[in-house]
Amino acid sequence: MVFFALVIVTQFELNPTELYNLGNEYFEQGKYSEAIAAYEQASKRLLSARVFYNLGNAYFKKGMHGMAILNYRKALFLSPRDGDVRHNLEFARNYRVDKIASSSRPLARVLSNIFQYVSLFEAQIMTTILFVTASFLLSLYIIYRRKSFGYAAIVIALFCLFFFINWQVWAAERNGGYAVVTAPEVKGMSGPGDDYKEIVVMHDGAEVRVRERRGDYLLIQLPGGIGGWVPMHTIEEIF
Repeated sequence: MVFFALVIVTQFELNPTELYNLGNEYFEQGKYSEAIAAYEQASKRLLSARVFYNLGNAYFKKGMHGMAILNYRKALFLSPRDGDVRHNLEFARNYRVDKIASSSRPLARVLSNIFQYVSLFEAQIMTTILFVTASFLLSLYIIYRRKSFGYAAIVIALFCLFFFINWQVWAAERNGGYAVVTAPEVKGMSGPGDDYKEIVVMHDGAEVRVRERRGDYLLIQLPGGIGGWVPMHTIEEIF
C-alpha cells in the first residue's frame, strides 16, 4: 500500500481527532488508501468505535474484506449496540469466498446478543456500581430488618449478575484468540511449516481462532473445528 508523504507526516503533526477528520475527507474524495493511512494512525492513539468503523469502510471500499471485518469487529467490541456496525459487518461477511456456516445455534446467538448488549467497559462499571449498591442495601436489611431493603438488595443483585455475565462474555471474547485471515489465500497445514500436508484452504475474511503458536506459525481453527497451521503474517488478531 502506498501512503502519500502528507499522510505520513500527519502522524507527527496532527492529533487523533484531526487524523480522523482527515481520514473522513479522504474517504469522501474516494482516496481510500490515504483514508486508511489516516484512520490507522488515529486508531493507534484513540480507542474509538467510530474510527474502527470508518477504517473498516475504507478497507471494504479497497476490496480488502478481511481487514474490513477485522475493524468492524473491533468497533463492535467497543460499541455493541451500534446498528451500523452490525449491518456492515454482516454485509462484509457476505463477500467472503469461504461460505462457512456459523457453528452457533439460534438459542446461542440470542443469548450472545443478550449478554453482549453492553460493552466490556459499561459492564465493568455497572457491575461495580450495582455490587456496591446491593451490598449497602443488604447491610441496611441486616441492621434494620426491613423487608424492603432485602427485596431491593435481591433485585439489584440480579441486575449486577446480568452485567457481570456481560463482563465475562466480552472478556472471554477478548482473550479467546479470535483473528481474521487477511491474505487472499492461505493453506492450513498439518504442522508448522510448508513441508507438511495441506489440510484446508482459507481465503480473505475467514474468521478463526488462534489455538497455538510455534515460531512464525499459528495453529488456527475455523468454526466447526477444522483448521491448520498458517504463517503468522497471513492473519490479524482482533485483540
